[in-house]
Amino acid sequence: MHRLLPLACATLLLLSLTGCLQEDEAEAHVAAHLWAERYQPVANISDVRSGGLPEVSLHYTRAGEGIRQAGIGEQVFLCYSVYVENMQPFSVTAHCSVDGEDLSPFDPEHAHLPTQYETALHLGLPAPVTNRLDVGNREVYSFRWPYRFSSYGSHHFTAYLKADDGTVIGKIERNISVEPPGTDDDRWALLVTVDPPGDEIAAWKDGALVWSLLHHRYGFPYTQVLHLSNGGATRDRVIDLMSWLSERTTRDTILVCWISGHGGIERFGDQDSEIRDGAIQLWEGTLYDGDVATFYADASSQHILSVVDTCFSGEFGGPDDLERIFTQLRRQPSMEETGRVLMTSATTFTRSKATENGGIFTTLMAGGLAGAANSLGLTADDFPYGNGDGKISAEEAGYWAVLHCYARPGFGFPQLNDCHSGDLFLES
Repeated sequence: MHRLLPLACATLLLLSLTGCLQEDEAEAHVAAHLWAERYQPVANISDVRSGGLPEVSLHYTRAGEGIRQAGIGEQVFLCYSVYVENMQPFSVTAHCSVDGEDLSPFDPEHAHLPTQYETALHLGLPAPVTNRLDVGNREVYSFRWPYRFSSYGSHHFTAYLKADDGTVIGKIERNISVEPPGTDDDRWALLVTVDPPGDEIAAWKDGALVWSLLHHRYGFPYTQVLHLSNGGATRDRVIDLMSWLSERTTRDTILVCWISGHGGIERFGDQDSEIRDGAIQLWEGTLYDGDVATFYADASSQHILSVVDTCFSGEFGGPDDLERIFTQLRRQPSMEETGRVLMTSATTFTRSKATENGGIFTTLMAGGLAGAANSLGLTADDFPYGNGDGKISAEEAGYWAVLHCYARPGFGFPQLNDCHSGDLFLES
């Protein structure tokens, strides 16, 4: 792909080259530039249709440029442009890495893309660019790699061209700090969605839908809606981000934690006293109910909305979860504590339900929060779900979603466990 950049607008790295790639008459030069394009999901959710579910339309829109401005979970494309002068044509491969991880322009396992790149093209994301080509004289060559940040802080970036004879050309190495800006908005969200290669369940659509709902409808700052997806959702990264976030929350923080993917049960899976532990499959490793309970305890917030859309998710605070009986004996953190609205898409013994468009419970819960109406024209604020005060609380949306699931055979058996004092509203 050729994209001629105005050199006055680019930060250029000029490198003199010697050796087999240099012309005899003049010294060879390379000008290189590294930047990022940021994309955000936009979801529109309809009223409930004849099939019993709202329809969701989803696309990505370009939000701007800049590595430092990126949020955790935004879809980022790292872009690298090179201008070559006074060189004979030669073959190169473009390389890019972040913190030692080599990136692929096509991302075949969708570790950083939300889904396979063929599908991503239809969502408004840019087409992949091959990193293998022949370069000539007085031309600009541009490359891009999909990426998602999984942590804030300093990151090490490397980009370069490598010729077939091993010569490295136009190398850029930078340490760049990515941090959320200071804000008075004390609302945070942690979204975790995983679609393992070959076993996808469209959990990425759940994450994109909820991200859009919280940012575009409820006004959460985009840098405070932390979405770990696929390759970013390893056990180490999830636990590290939970620890980082718990240091920035207080008793008054509104905290949303929404998890979607594959779930299961393990005997003594974590370190608490419960025999039967809820387990969520991550990109690498497993997240247990005890990990989430510890995160909530460390966060200390008294305004937590917890939604787990996986099979056997009742282990994550459902009314039939026996965890608290065991954890109280040893004073260990429990899912079922005050200040929390706990939503699960299944019981401790049943499976969650999903369509090709994502989790059924996530679709209905998001619809409830978005003010979608059912076939009778009733929203979550209307009787018998809400109190008609013109606002929709997490509890009202939860009742609306749960009762709609119970009314449709095959929609599963979600649960609501309200441990919050009063109504939990997500508005600032």
